[in-house]
Amino acid sequence: MRRMKKHTISYASFFMCCILGLSSCGTGIAGGRSMEPVAVLDYVVPTGLPAVMTDRTGYSADADKTAYLRLAPDQEEVQYFVVRNLDLDKIVFEGKFEEVKGNDAIKKADFSSLTETGNYRVECDIYGCSESFTITSDHYAREWDMANMRVMESLRDLSATPVTVLDFLQAYEWYGNISDEAGTENDIVSSAPEELICVRDWISGSDYSESASTDAVIYAAILAKFSFLYKEYDSSLATECLQKASSIYLQSGNVLKSDSAAFRALAELYRASGDGVYLTELLGYKDYFSNPDVYPDEGYMYGAMTYIVTRQSVDKELCDMLVDSILANAQTINNRRREITDPLSSQTGSPEEMIGYIRLLMSANYILRGYEYDKTMQMMLHYLSGLNVESSVYTPEDGGAGVYCLIYGCMAKLESEGKL
Repeated sequence: MRRMKKHTISYASFFMCCILGLSSCGTGIAGGRSMEPVAVLDYVVPTGLPAVMTDRTGYSADADKTAYLRLAPDQEEVQYFVVRNLDLDKIVFEGKFEEVKGNDAIKKADFSSLTETGNYRVECDIYGCSESFTITSDHYAREWDMANMRVMESLRDLSATPVTVLDFLQAYEWYGNISDEAGTENDIVSSAPEELICVRDWISGSDYSESASTDAVIYAAILAKFSFLYKEYDSSLATECLQKASSIYLQSGNVLKSDSAAFRALAELYRASGDGVYLTELLGYKDYFSNPDVYPDEGYMYGAMTYIVTRQSVDKELCDMLVDSILANAQTINNRRREITDPLSSQTGSPEEMIGYIRLLMSANYILRGYEYDKTMQMMLHYLSGLNVESSVYTPEDGGAGVYCLIYGCMAKLESEGKL
């Protein structure tokens, strides 16, 4: 996974929030009664980070909604919070902070029952208010749309990396296109969706066949997957891409024997061609997946998913190994969801690791729909979007943008099905 960048809330921004919202952040619950018996000016001096952490990208109307209060030492206890509708400048929700099991440095504010669309912030005495956020009925669909638009722009200007393109195609395969939702036009000649047209044009303007082995093999996987997805629109071009993918793999794949990138390319090549040579090589990974302690990275995960769903002849034993490996590791992560998403936990890990966990859960979710996995992915995405110790929104850079097409595509599907 590539390095991530973070956008942290500035001191000035938060301080102005406290000044502008002073009359509302400390005045208490609707009806005139104070949230706490503390003077409104007796608040913790901000250190550059808001004490009230929220998902800064927003919340889906029918999904769970939580915020966390970062407690300061030697401060009087705060029990109540409110949520203010900024469009109406009106308190629309009041609640009581909850204890967080195993962590006495934070408290949780649950306002899941608030479903009305609008702009909001969470407020409480002493600590002030959170950054503003939105509640919308199609929050994840909008984020998915924006993620796709960003990647398609990078495809058009040829700045997209192979990793981004492969994630983008995986998202298209699993969750469909956004054309129907966004009203974009298909290609006039081929009637192909805009997403595939953008990848087609990127392929025609990019050539990674002579790149370092890993990039070349990822490029081969892209060509094979594109061939499979595009053949109904232009069988001639699809065949050309498949032949090029095979040639690139033969040149570079041997260098990466037993590598996850090679496994993924093999799975794509086998599904698109049905060539038994690729199946023989895939079966060589049985020893790797027979180890119950193996943790599949994204190459193995998505390669496994491609192999499992192919209509070509498959080895049942290998299929069982792949499914068992993904589901067992997903359950382990799911069991640790509380500590992993605790904003102040030392067990959380890096944003890259968090995204790796979401990738795994998405794969497991695709195999075996599990309500707990849906909730866990949502908790992790909230963490990446502001419910973390630095109140930062982590966004991928250097080739990682496509992963959010996958993540938001998954969440948008769950949102549309009312499963959040």
